Amino acid sequence: MPVGPFVDCALTLLGAIVGTLLRVSVPRNIKEQMPLILGLISMSLGIVMILKIKQTPIVVLATVLGSAIGIGMHLEDYIKSGLFKLLRGGRRDEHNFSTEAIDKQQEQIKNNDRLEQLIALLVLFSVSGMGIFGALNEGITHNSDMLVSKGMLDFVSALIFATLLGMLVAIAVIPQAIVLFGLFYSAALIMPLMTANMIGNLSAAGGILMLATGLRLSNIKTFPIADMVPILIIVMPLTWLLLPVFG
Repeated sequence: MPVGPFVDCALTLLGAIVGTLLRVSVPRNIKEQMPLILGLISMSLGIVMILKIKQTPIVVLATVLGSAIGIGMHLEDYIKSGLFKLLRGGRRDEHNFSTEAIDKQQEQIKNNDRLEQLIALLVLFSVSGMGIFGALNEGITHNSDMLVSKGMLDFVSALIFATLLGMLVAIAVIPQAIVLFGLFYSAALIMPLMTANMIGNLSAAGGILMLATGLRLSNIKTFPIADMVPILIIVMPLTWLLLPVFG
């Protein structure tokens, strides 16, 4: 039974609900400052994961190629457009297809702070290193400790951001559930194929993504983190393909 994925998703949803209910009563300074703390935690965990790197050239190559693929596919732009429609409640402007209306909508998407935070949360909840390794590990060992620990962190994160964004935070549970349950049920196929180098390089790639997410949550630098997700997909195949070169 996938205890860890269920607990993690449930705690994220619970955090979104509690944060929305407390939205009015939470002091403004806490709403503004706590995302900085959560960003710092994400950066710290990312650094810890990066230190597990096995083959630096491969991780660098995966970061460059994966980011280029994501940017070329406009992954973040598509996600922003979808979230923007949710934020507007599906409303359409009367002249929605005029050049002026389209330009205005693109500008609103580009400068919407809530979209920036939502995308960061989607990545943090769904494809963080703790989630990936926790789901794979539980699928093999049935040990849910890592995902339960992640769930506690996600609960606090969802609660804090729900005081700013409301129930929009609950949207993150959908991709989170898809990723965690998918990895849990496919662990028996994936884990036997993974070597120590693959695990270390995947950890480092996840750490880079978490570091970038933390910088974005803290409003230090807006990295295109949704465009960077393909890094996690290609780092293990690259490790296998370049085995004759780097051993």
